[in-house]
Amino acid sequence: MIPAPQSANVENGEATSLGSATRAAVSCATRLAGQSQEFTLTLETVSGRQVPVTIFAPVQSGNYPLIAFSHGAFAAPDRYRAMLAPIAAAGFVVIAPMHIDSEDFGNEAAPSQAEVWRTRNLDLALALARPQAVIDELSSRELELDPERTVALGHSYGALIAHLAAGAQAIEGVGEAADRRNAAVDVAVGWSPPGPRAGLIEPEGWSSLAVPTLTITGTKDVFPGFVDDWRVHTTSYDNTPSGLGALWVGEDVDHYFGGVFGREKPVDAASQRLFNRALATSLEFMERGLNTAHRCMLDGPITGETRSSN
Repeated sequence: MIPAPQSANVENGEATSLGSATRAAVSCATRLAGQSQEFTLTLETVSGRQVPVTIFAPVQSGNYPLIAFSHGAFAAPDRYRAMLAPIAAAGFVVIAPMHIDSEDFGNEAAPSQAEVWRTRNLDLALALARPQAVIDELSSRELELDPERTVALGHSYGALIAHLAAGAQAIEGVGEAADRRNAAVDVAVGWSPPGPRAGLIEPEGWSSLAVPTLTITGTKDVFPGFVDDWRVHTTSYDNTPSGLGALWVGEDVDHYFGGVFGREKPVDAASQRLFNRALATSLEFMERGLNTAHRCMLDGPITGETRSSN
């Protein structure tokens, strides 16, 4: 079981380290406001398939945990810059593959659902494997990956892919549950994970989650005809084994937090405030689950959020 969250108290925070630096414990919101860097690479799988990846990383040299990120359907990593750049600034290296269903991938014809499913899972596994090309590029920037601390993170369709790497089991092939758990994953965070889908995943599919798992959603997180009730997104949390699950719900928050990421557009102050809070909650949860030496502290509750844990 992961320990309970701490309240913010900067003056009494103990000394912690970030990369090669030592600093006093600070709020998660403050850590997220730092600087990060971004670069792209094209990785090649053993089969010769080309996988574009975007890497978000701290600017300060040091050794950092890895986050493998899976974007939502038809989206692309750079549409999540508002989410991933601050997380990198807080002390993580994020490897975000561009999946073949992305509108930016440049396919002449739309790939089949089966091929999207297959390659999405392979893409995340590739990121989790710490590809040598990424390690070399990070080294040239005086950055290293912590081999002992790894997070699977995703949004929407990508949240399900992250959950599979964390131990959830989908129904594949002849109707049997497929085990895609990646032993490297220590923590999982899913923003707006899809609910059960006939022939794909049943509610009990999340009962095999094997690591601390946070679900982020909102009371307007709906797609009429696809997700008619936002509570569908909490199915993963509802079925996460006791002691491993946490849930954050934002009042009037939709699938993209009003356009902060994914389908970007100008954002109102309320959406931005709750997005910032959800991001800080994610950071605190990841660092607590990884037991990092430089854990930030979450500020007190804010209006419009509901937090639960099992």
